Amino acid sequence: MLVELHIENLAIIDQLRIDFTEGLNVLTGETGAGKSIIINALNIILGDRVANDVIRSHEEEGLVEALFDISANPKVCQWLREKGIEAEDNLVIKRVLSRKEKSRIYMNGQLATLQMASRIGEELLNIYGQHQHQVLRKVENHLDILDEFGRLFPLRAEFQEAYREIRGVEKRLQELRGEQERGERERELWTFQVKEIEAAGLRPGEEEELTRDRHLLKNAQRLMQLTEACDRVLYSDGDSVVERLGKVEKDMETLIELDPSLSQLKGVISTTLLQLEEASAELKGYIGKIDLDPNRVEEMEQRFDEIQGLKRKYKASSVQEILSYREKVDQALQEVADLGTEIAHLEKRAREDEGKVLELAQKLSEGRKEAVDQLKKEIEAELATLGMKRTTFEVEMKAVSPGRDSLAIEGTVIGPRGVEEIEFLISPNIGEEPRPLSKIASGGELSRIMLAIKKILTKGGVDQTLLFDEVDAGIGGEAAEVVGSKLRDLARYHQILCVTHLPQIASFGQTHYRVTKGEVEGRTITFVERLRDEIVVEEIARMLGGKGITATTRAHAEEMLQKARKEER
Repeated sequence: MLVELHIENLAIIDQLRIDFTEGLNVLTGETGAGKSIIINALNIILGDRVANDVIRSHEEEGLVEALFDISANPKVCQWLREKGIEAEDNLVIKRVLSRKEKSRIYMNGQLATLQMASRIGEELLNIYGQHQHQVLRKVENHLDILDEFGRLFPLRAEFQEAYREIRGVEKRLQELRGEQERGERERELWTFQVKEIEAAGLRPGEEEELTRDRHLLKNAQRLMQLTEACDRVLYSDGDSVVERLGKVEKDMETLIELDPSLSQLKGVISTTLLQLEEASAELKGYIGKIDLDPNRVEEMEQRFDEIQGLKRKYKASSVQEILSYREKVDQALQEVADLGTEIAHLEKRAREDEGKVLELAQKLSEGRKEAVDQLKKEIEAELATLGMKRTTFEVEMKAVSPGRDSLAIEGTVIGPRGVEEIEFLISPNIGEEPRPLSKIASGGELSRIMLAIKKILTKGGVDQTLLFDEVDAGIGGEAAEVVGSKLRDLARYHQILCVTHLPQIASFGQTHYRVTKGEVEGRTITFVERLRDEIVVEEIARMLGGKGITATTRAHAEEMLQKARKEER
């Protein structure tokens, strides 16, 4: 429950601290006094996005802080511990608003995110605004109400998870089939390209070798001439370098006999002579390798042209790029072949998932059918006490229409929320056929129906704070008195905060707060006062008769309060 609310520098609120109690807390006051600001403050603390202009004029920062007693809500305690936030019996949520920086939010002193605040807020506080009954005008909300009443949300969540899985499988199957279709169209071309490249027998570096060999073949005659000339000078001619150096080697032997110190020089000459002989032998071998065959030149030119043609065809700058392309095509062909296996696997899985989805959808549908009769019975009973005694309430169930988001399994159309669509029908008058509630119910009727639904849905649920912000709009008199009684009854199970302009409802308050505004040092400021005893009577009298409170209105106020207290007992 909400124990305390602290607000600073928000709109016309300067400093405000409100201590709330268990049961039914009512807030009353003139229009514009600041009641809606208090409601907005609670929305802010629970993660609503806000603009800088909510901060009080001439102030740089605003603050909203709320203390909740969570001792009766183990789910919240567990969630906080999982988020690393220490929590025992109390939770303090504080949000600091700034004109210059992003707002900051804290839980028990630890920095948190707006998403965390919104998530925890769902467990702590439900706010039903003065236009909350408009929820009933949207037919898509009716199914949510029925599922909540039938406690079918866990089953529906299981169904929706299975539904999302099969839609994911179907989407993947569609993608794979598209890839397979495109691959099949390209398969013939890819197969031809692989065969063509393989038939060419390309080798890495082949183009560079051809370029070098073409150059040598084109200059073969010149190479032959020069090589033979070198050989003649070195070895073959009668007065060759080798022959003359051989004579020098013999003369060195004679010199050594005369002067042994020349033996080292003789070794150098002998080594040089040996190297020259080896060089001459290599030249002869090279001459034997020179290819003067003109047919070989033509073959090389043809091979070179073939490679250039393949490079142009495959838009490659080298043989290696052509070979890389072939590997890529090989892989693509293999992937096309593998697609069939993957598609077959997914098709099998889809058949299994379809069976699961259909089973869960049928189980969910059965649960809804069981809930319909009980919801009708309880809604009509509640409406009877709210001044709509002869109202007929019906729940129309229709099969889901085929659409883009639906599935067809074994002849059954299944949508994202099951196999049926739900719409509430109502007949406020005897003898009239039930018609769509969203079209014929008045604002006051919708308010009472919404209160009846909330009473049914929240009774016996997890302890929460329920805030009703003028949901009594459009009703009055006896019906308003019954609404007040219902709120008091609901307050046995939950803490209720109720903002109201109706004295019939305010008289049922177990704790009464009056919201007023005044001027302090030239500025408008909101005040909240907890009323007791005679002051409560005066406020109820004001709500009955305006500023001119008379003995009659005061007596009427006392009577209303006494009646409300008597009903409580």
